[in-house]
Amino acid sequence: MQIKRLQAPLLPEAKNLLAVCFICLTVFNSLIFVLTLFTAFRVNRIAEQKTTFAQLVNGETIYVSEQERHWRYPSVIQKVVSDWTTLTFNWDEKIPGTNEADQGIRVGNNKRMPTNAWFASLLLESEFAKASLPKVAELVPPALFSGQIRSTTIVSYLSEPREIRPGEWEVDLVATRVLIDRTTGKDERIPFNRTFTLQAVEVPRSPLGADAPLVERKIYEMRAAGLQITRIVEFNPQRQR
Repeated sequence: MQIKRLQAPLLPEAKNLLAVCFICLTVFNSLIFVLTLFTAFRVNRIAEQKTTFAQLVNGETIYVSEQERHWRYPSVIQKVVSDWTTLTFNWDEKIPGTNEADQGIRVGNNKRMPTNAWFASLLLESEFAKASLPKVAELVPPALFSGQIRSTTIVSYLSEPREIRPGEWEVDLVATRVLIDRTTGKDERIPFNRTFTLQAVEVPRSPLGADAPLVERKIYEMRAAGLQITRIVEFNPQRQR
């Protein structure tokens, strides 16, 4: 009696191997397709972002494309509020940094305001600045320009910025204006407690750069933070509770 050897068929196994390879290739291609779609989506999101800038604490700007257009450091927002307050109400008969007498800048009905206070108005929205300049000038005593009066500002509190909408913040400031009469030595202390509303704006660039006149460079420097003050109202602590 002959015993037949059983041999496993080769063809069915080849078919199974081919099917397994086809399935693996399909899954691999599907993963590549999904990964390609995800990468394309991310690239498009980055490409849609407008080239903007990162800000250092001192207000200097560096152009990048990683942050949203209206993103600002909280410390930079606070610095704009502090700078406006000190420039507006720190008065002397000299132009700061020089020995030159400050003749002031005429505003409205023959009123004069210190040069630094005028530069501070560059931090305000244009229409707001136009309305505010005469009011600030009325606060300046004429005796300032003869050296009889000096004014300084003491900031006691500066709140963290509160974002009220994208690219817009509120900051509370508690400060005291100190008027000193140099002839008598007396001083007058005036509370200055305000809530500021600030808005992100584009950073202007001087076409002349370092070759620009000093005044022009100062103007662009004042706007280097990419922020403008749009509103100043009395600070109400009850509102924050």
